[in-house]
Amino acid sequence: MWSWALYDFSNTLFSVSIISTFFPLWFGSEMGAGFAAVNYATAASAFLVVVTAPFMGAIGDLRQRRKPYLLLTTLLAVAFAAALDFSGSVAVAAVLFVAANFTYQSALIFYNALLPGVSVGRGAGRVSGYGTAFGYVGAIFGLVFLSLFVTHAVEVRSLLGPLGGWVNIGGERNSNAFLPTAALYLLISLPVFFLVPDRAVRAPRPLRIGAIYRDVYATVRNIRAYTGAGTFIVATMLYTDAANTAVSNMAAYGRQVFAMDETQIRNLLLFSTVFAAAGSFGFGFLSDRIGPKRTLFAVLALWIFAIAFAIVAPYAWMLFIVGPIVGIALGGTWSVSRVMLVALSPPEKMGEFFGLYGLAGKLSAVFGPMITGLLLDAFSGLGHNSYRVAISSLVLFMVLGILLLARVPDARPDSKVKKYAPGAGVSEASAPSLDSSA
Repeated sequence: MWSWALYDFSNTLFSVSIISTFFPLWFGSEMGAGFAAVNYATAASAFLVVVTAPFMGAIGDLRQRRKPYLLLTTLLAVAFAAALDFSGSVAVAAVLFVAANFTYQSALIFYNALLPGVSVGRGAGRVSGYGTAFGYVGAIFGLVFLSLFVTHAVEVRSLLGPLGGWVNIGGERNSNAFLPTAALYLLISLPVFFLVPDRAVRAPRPLRIGAIYRDVYATVRNIRAYTGAGTFIVATMLYTDAANTAVSNMAAYGRQVFAMDETQIRNLLLFSTVFAAAGSFGFGFLSDRIGPKRTLFAVLALWIFAIAFAIVAPYAWMLFIVGPIVGIALGGTWSVSRVMLVALSPPEKMGEFFGLYGLAGKLSAVFGPMITGLLLDAFSGLGHNSYRVAISSLVLFMVLGILLLARVPDARPDSKVKKYAPGAGVSEASAPSLDSSA
């Protein structure tokens, strides 16, 4: 369980560095591409996830193995993140970012599908909350540690001596975070590959492209047979649209609207992330007590309040009130959403449903940043207030998500998790290896 949760530490460290903080500031400001271009690149990587996510999940279900694919996608994300430091141009940097974000997001499909196996006898809400909380501890660590390479570049380069030649002490210092991010992502991910169970709940099937497409098509065609799952996935698309877009624009919002400097942005993100860890724990436990549906209603209500407050806030210090609320809501969103999906998904198709969940999230990640970018361009004449207009669109997505969530059954994950108990399904020993022929 702790090894599984530790992967959340590493992947959130990657997210806060590459998606939320250092890459947007480097690419949008230091490289001169503009923050609209950051949103377009984010949308492009999300589109790739949209067209592949269900099939990746289906691969794991066919083989009844998730860890080999988690390892592959993690290694690719590490490589692309490291390569950002050597990109040299806006075009190459954009391509590498798209590839890094795509492989990182793909890894989450296989990672989330391991949740039932580590939740047996522990409570899926609590375990999911542990993972999400570890993630935000990773984000805090990442912001503190990686910021040293940005704000104290000269000292770091001197300290590293001959090994510090890659540290930029000129005008593009945010790029100094990329290599350490890649190294930490790989190092802290290692326990999940060796210590987390990857149990089968049915016999593996041959890995054929045609079978993958047929399985996914059959699932989507018969989605109504899985009570509430389809409606929940659509609701997820709406509220994660708002959540992802809010998070990916947080640093840029502080910079553009309130002219916050690097230190102020870092402090805001750190302060907010402390509360995200607390929200992960709290909402995880609450989910086990009252059910994931009711808990999600509370989470989404917090989101609406926080976004509305940020839109009307006249002073920079008010973001330090909004930030903790965003943090609590964000932690609850990821902790409870995956528990809700476990409760609604058939155990033998857990990976496929997490693939559809990933598809919904990335569809939102296409439309959210794209809409934000278009609104920023359309209202550019308003100056920094164009960001207020763009962010206001997120409230509508949250409200629509709540309306759809109201139609989802109040399901609990316990019966699904029990299928992953040792001896309950097909044992790992009896399952063919990835190298076995069909």
